[in-house]
Amino acid sequence: MKFRSPSDQPIHIALTTGHTASIPPEGAELDPMFHREASARGAVAFDEHTTATMSPEDRKAAIALALTAMLDGKAEDDFTTEGKPNLLKLKARVGFAVTRDEADTIFTALTAKA
Repeated sequence: MKFRSPSDQPIHIALTTGHTASIPPEGAELDPMFHREASARGAVAFDEHTTATMSPEDRKAAIALALTAMLDGKAEDDFTTEGKPNLLKLKARVGFAVTRDEADTIFTALTAKA
């Protein structure tokens, strides 16, 4: 299965077995042992027939929209005990994996405006 980084930065994976992999934005074929960790790190699975890609601006806008809805909804489980967005809830809203750094950066920008 092929995976690609959702941003312009590659995703680096190191398993406890000592195996490593790098997932570039243009995508790479990964051994099945890396699939779970690649998904957990926000890599996007795709095949040769997948042509739709989200621009970084569209991605940020989708995350910001979902975070705004989470803030307006005031559901306790939308945020961690530290007050950060719950990545599982955020992923469910946007339909793709979001990294902690990505969520925190956009969340900080949104809450700074308020």
